[in-house]
Amino acid sequence: MLQRAGRHMRVSVGDVATYGAAARSATPTIANLVKLCRSVYRPTNYDRLVGDRLEETYSKATVCCCVFQNMTPSTADALHAKLYTDPAYLGAMDVDFATPLHLGLFRNSLIERYRLQGLRCSMFYVMGDNEDPDLAEREIFERNGFEVDYEDIGARRTIFDTYDTAEHFRRAADFQRIFVGFDGFNEDWASDLSLSLEELHPKLFDAFASAARALERAETEEDLAQSALSGRRLLEALADYLFPPQSALWKGRKVGRAEYRNRLWAFIERTLSEVPGSDPSNLDRLGKELDRLVELFNSGLHGETSRTRVEAGFRDLVIWLAALIDLSPVATRLPYLAYEPELNSFFEKLAHNHLAGGAE
Repeated sequence: MLQRAGRHMRVSVGDVATYGAAARSATPTIANLVKLCRSVYRPTNYDRLVGDRLEETYSKATVCCCVFQNMTPSTADALHAKLYTDPAYLGAMDVDFATPLHLGLFRNSLIERYRLQGLRCSMFYVMGDNEDPDLAEREIFERNGFEVDYEDIGARRTIFDTYDTAEHFRRAADFQRIFVGFDGFNEDWASDLSLSLEELHPKLFDAFASAARALERAETEEDLAQSALSGRRLLEALADYLFPPQSALWKGRKVGRAEYRNRLWAFIERTLSEVPGSDPSNLDRLGKELDRLVELFNSGLHGETSRTRVEAGFRDLVIWLAALIDLSPVATRLPYLAYEPELNSFFEKLAHNHLAGGAE
């Protein structure tokens, strides 16, 4: 089912830590554990829970859970139909990371293990781990038709990850809700793009959500101009991430801080040169679309725009960005850069403590 879906999904696995959450409460009784379980297993829109089986676990058994980020309801329905007759299966539900209980128990307490897309499976490892953490697990995937590789998950889900709050995921939900309303978007595509943007850089994703909120609230020409400015700032931030400014020329072109357009062109050209079998026409296609978007957002700064035009600009920007990511998902995933400030702060404190004679 998962291979046939061909959907990009990240998979987390682990026990739902209701017992630990109940034990930390002010009144850790069986009755309160049951009450907590009923609050945890509460879907928002998608409910395929097998109620009688699930309720039998309350206060009696630990529930093992798999969370598939970016699974479509149709794929979930197909899996549900196949698994329903297994007595160990307790059903399926949607989870909302903007809800503190779901965030704590279905995201932050589980271990992110795999990335799936069609026949490809990436097994995650974290800083300091061996790149080949579990050969037996790899063999199981390969025996079932997957091509397996290993991927450094970077600082995501570590103490350096500050994008693990309900507020962050509320911004994610706002992004999806607002962009789904744009012509040419739907929920499945918005969810897919949301996952890609979060991996590209969570802070950049937050910027998209803020721009979408500003556009939703825009009432005057000045409001629309500010929304257009957000579009240009997004392109500048994207360039800073993918091709940081440098003083030296790159193939005869300036790529300093002000030349964000040149830097994005340079990233496209460099990526195409590094990916075997790339279509060289993508440079002209993506570069010209980039130029058009830059001109569109710049024209908005001078009051030469309308709501329809700005909305179309943001829609086309994320379409262009999705195509850019597709050139080489690996090249756009820099799993430590998003958390660089937190990493730098940690190692500076570590060095200071060491020099001061403190504990390492």
